[in-house]
Amino acid sequence: MSQIIEKIQRSCSKILKDAYDDFAIFKSRRRQKNKYKDNRRIEICKSAPLTKEQKKSIDAFYKTYYGKTIPYVWHQNFMAHSGKFDKKYFPELLYIPEFERFMNSKIEYAKAFSNKNVLPVIAQNAGIKTPDSVLSITSGIIKDASGNILDKKQACDYLKNVGKIFIKPTIDSCSGQGCFIADFCDGKDKNTNKTSLQILDSLGKDAVMQKLIKCHESITRIYSGSVNTFRIITYRWKDEIIHMPAIMRIGQGGAFLDNAHAGGMFIAINDDGRLHKTAMTEFNNKFTSHPDSNLIFENYIIDKFPSVIKAAKNMHYAIPQLGVVNWDFTIDEDGIPLLIEANLLGGSVWLIEMAHGCGAFGDKTEEVLLWLKTMKKTPKSKRQKYEYGNNISAIPNYKSNNK
Repeated sequence: MSQIIEKIQRSCSKILKDAYDDFAIFKSRRRQKNKYKDNRRIEICKSAPLTKEQKKSIDAFYKTYYGKTIPYVWHQNFMAHSGKFDKKYFPELLYIPEFERFMNSKIEYAKAFSNKNVLPVIAQNAGIKTPDSVLSITSGIIKDASGNILDKKQACDYLKNVGKIFIKPTIDSCSGQGCFIADFCDGKDKNTNKTSLQILDSLGKDAVMQKLIKCHESITRIYSGSVNTFRIITYRWKDEIIHMPAIMRIGQGGAFLDNAHAGGMFIAINDDGRLHKTAMTEFNNKFTSHPDSNLIFENYIIDKFPSVIKAAKNMHYAIPQLGVVNWDFTIDEDGIPLLIEANLLGGSVWLIEMAHGCGAFGDKTEEVLLWLKTMKKTPKSKRQKYEYGNNISAIPNYKSNNK
């Protein structure tokens, strides 16, 4: 009798987990749809109407490989920015709710590796450079750059005349939220007139203070007011780490942040470091030259950029537990790739597709869609068989669909 009860309990537990997973996907999809209730996005979509032929090609493509059609708004938005049509545009409707969720299902790793005080330890072991730390706060424990534990008084003394430093939260931060530059002199921040103790108390239990980054000349020549970064998205497909087309994010107008959500611009960059013609903002303001430096973007080359792609892949090989990672890199004044942070939840595939005018997965799109279709139909407890695209050829009708 006890064995029957245990079997029933296990069965109920699996049903509840699957139901919760389905509901989580539903909520995440709804959030993505709600973005397109924004009047600004509505107007952008209206500026890029699709022809009947384009709609038919999208419908046929997604029906064949994903099993159902999708709304057109993502294709319209990406086309409005890039001026290019591609039936393989991958909608945010499927990216975060499904692709990212299935790829990074080991959520405990995603949360741990997202911590900006944990990532430098992994990067050091992978031989990848990170910004120089001044102080770090992890779960309330303060440490200096050498790992020595400090109390608040010692930390305040340490900061007394440290000068300009960059401060940011290490958990649950995105798009530059909570980041700022402080300039300590005689125990006070010259920017806010707050004491070092007041600054420390405002940071909570998880934060990091870093020396200011000096970017390579080929980067600062574009705009020197911010640390301009590269977004490299890598994903694990079977046992290979693949990178999507890359973009560069650039600040403007005196801002020290380059994030698209913070008013920065972004532009497509080829693997050889060559910039495309047009930079853009999230809401489709476009620039062929930088409004502050007047530098023309088209064919401008970022030195040493191929080494950034290599570093991103090496970092992902260091954490193969996760299937997709959004890396933020820059290149320091000595031409060395510098890892700023890793974003593991809430990725930004839209940046790539707007800037490059093509689907982020390219020739892998068909396989990825077939994989998503199968993962959705597979109970959560059995998805490991298809993890990271493994056994994709065993998916029913794979060969007939993937011509």
